[in-house]
Amino acid sequence: MKKFFTRLVFIILLILIVLWFGGKIYLSRSTAQYEGKIELSAIQSPVEITFDAKGIPQIWAETNADMYYALGRLHASERLFQMELVRRFARGELSEIFGADAFQLDLKQRRIGFYGKAKKDAKDLSPETRSVLESYCSGVNDWIDQKSVLPPEFVVLGLTPEKWKPEDCLTILYYQTWFAHELMGHDEAFDYLSKATKGKIDDVFQTFMDWSPVTVKNSFLKNIFGDGFKQRMTEASNSWVAAPFKSKSGKALHASDPHLAINMTPGFWYIAGLHSKEGINAVGITAAGMPFITMGHTDKIAYAFTVASVDLIDYYNEKKNPDDSLQVLTSNGYKNIDVVKDYIKVKDEEKPREVDLLYSDGRPIVKSDSLFYVSMKWAGFDFNVAKMFENALKLHALGTFDEFRKAVTGIGALDVNWTYSDMNGNVGYQLGSPIPIRNFDDSFINHPAEDSIYQWRGYRPLDETPYSYNPEEGWIATCNNQIVSDKWKYKLPGFYDPFRIIRANELLKSKEKFDVADFQNFQLDRISGKAIQWKSLMIKGAEELGDKDLLARLKNWNGEVIESSREAAVFELWFYFLPKTIFEDDFGKDWYKGKYVINKFLTDPIAEYVDDKRTPDKIETLPDVSANALKLALETAKGKTYGDISKLTIAHPLSVVKILDFYFDLNRGPFPSGGDGGTLNSNFTSYDTTAHIFKSIVGPSMRFVLDWNDVDAFTINTNVGQSGNPQQTLRRFC
Repeated sequence: MKKFFTRLVFIILLILIVLWFGGKIYLSRSTAQYEGKIELSAIQSPVEITFDAKGIPQIWAETNADMYYALGRLHASERLFQMELVRRFARGELSEIFGADAFQLDLKQRRIGFYGKAKKDAKDLSPETRSVLESYCSGVNDWIDQKSVLPPEFVVLGLTPEKWKPEDCLTILYYQTWFAHELMGHDEAFDYLSKATKGKIDDVFQTFMDWSPVTVKNSFLKNIFGDGFKQRMTEASNSWVAAPFKSKSGKALHASDPHLAINMTPGFWYIAGLHSKEGINAVGITAAGMPFITMGHTDKIAYAFTVASVDLIDYYNEKKNPDDSLQVLTSNGYKNIDVVKDYIKVKDEEKPREVDLLYSDGRPIVKSDSLFYVSMKWAGFDFNVAKMFENALKLHALGTFDEFRKAVTGIGALDVNWTYSDMNGNVGYQLGSPIPIRNFDDSFINHPAEDSIYQWRGYRPLDETPYSYNPEEGWIATCNNQIVSDKWKYKLPGFYDPFRIIRANELLKSKEKFDVADFQNFQLDRISGKAIQWKSLMIKGAEELGDKDLLARLKNWNGEVIESSREAAVFELWFYFLPKTIFEDDFGKDWYKGKYVINKFLTDPIAEYVDDKRTPDKIETLPDVSANALKLALETAKGKTYGDISKLTIAHPLSVVKILDFYFDLNRGPFPSGGDGGTLNSNFTSYDTTAHIFKSIVGPSMRFVLDWNDVDAFTINTNVGQSGNPQQTLRRFC
């Protein structure tokens, strides 16, 4: 009997070993091919693809069609599951593979209608643009068809992707123009604060702060608005450019550092070079599902962007007809809303769920109660997706700043700041966002739909949009900050970040001339603009507490947010708790919503909210609330360094299934993570109230630095490498 059990255990172990390694060998057939030749009937002429040591491809083709076909194959071979997720996310089809948990997200996407509008506008594609998209999709589909084993995620989920078509690429671009705004928009929190304070805090929403620099300097206003604009003699994610006279090489310099989610793999960007004998030579980052260089350089120009945060969305309260809930009050009386039937497939459910999508005057209805609907107006609804894609493709062929301005402002509601440089030494900036013409100031709160004054009056023409070209300072920087000063001809409401631009301005004023190494060091800088601005208030709190040791350490701290710093840990916790000490007595458990206005509030405090209503015998001042926040910070920090309480974990979507995480070795971390939202080397976090740590969510997703003196020395990096296939771990985490 003992011999029998010994054999049984041996056989079981042998089976497990075979399954473990056999599965690995089987799934390894899903990986991309990096060597050898492939015979393809779909291309017209031979195409060469070269890879460097980090897996970055350069495509060398005779024709544009073959080049875009090859890019489609590359995207499919290394990012197919990411492409599938993004496509389903934008179309509102995640429930079909993930079940009911994704239903509300799908419903939201269907209401906004990314896929529906893309399909509708696809008929307006020019023959040239349609040809590009068809070549790209052909490359994607051919790789899928010719692969006997798809990436592990498809095997695990039992999923076979649909054929890719031009409408899918249009949908993804259209969604990305929404996503750029969604990263920074705080309309919902502002509307809550306005209602909770009965309008008393509305002035805090006017986000201009004179201590935070702007991108388009006042000195440039005359160039835009002419002598008719009376300019006053006062001065009011990362990218910056420097003119040749500020460069050691005598040529323009260009740096880009966009911020996206860094806590998941694969990363969003895929680096590639596109070269065609028909005239395209471009290197930079692409987004899987779209066939163009999103940021990078051609042989004539370089370009990059940061999120602009201009307010491109307004919400309207639609008063229901008491006698007919499908009618709402307008300026011309009650009118019917539109009801569109749609069907969402949900995994493990026999029939698709039937949903009603409601619209008022073309605006999707996103909320409802017994008295009102809430509808949403987004600038993206007003632009043709086919034309947007045509303008995006033009980036490969532009040669002048004027051409650049027209192209980037033609990519719909893509809410971004564009930086520009070229081989001739010109540098520039252009706000790409469309700018709604509003006849009202409060764009951050809900408006009555029946009042016509709250309707938009079109968009500002190109010549009235913020831009800058070869400014006298010799450099331009944009860090999601205020774009223009309060001297601008019209208000430009938005959700601007005030901090990183402080440090960028300091560094760009620090020397007469710069080189590539300088710009790379700037990108690694961890002096926090947030600490520079508010450290003095924290010191006042320390003085209130009478902690002499802490006071001395804070005074000597230079604001550098690095892993080994105890002062940085205390500062970050102090800033987190500030909204609690200010707003908890007014908003209760919703105190955290005060974080969206905290910087403007600290700049122009409202005494009624600084004072704590729970202490009637004392009237609190800012030093008092600073001391209270500092006390909470010290109790939480307990002498720890910032690296002890700031952590980055990089996760794969399938890692929620623990056995798959173990089998594929999907996740990385946690790692100590330096920086904060105010450092150029950024680290945007979410505070875990249970573990008492800051979890890193958003940070540098790509970096490049270009000196036009030597284009071939161009450097570019992403955060988690190229491949999204778990079987290519080394390539993925290069």
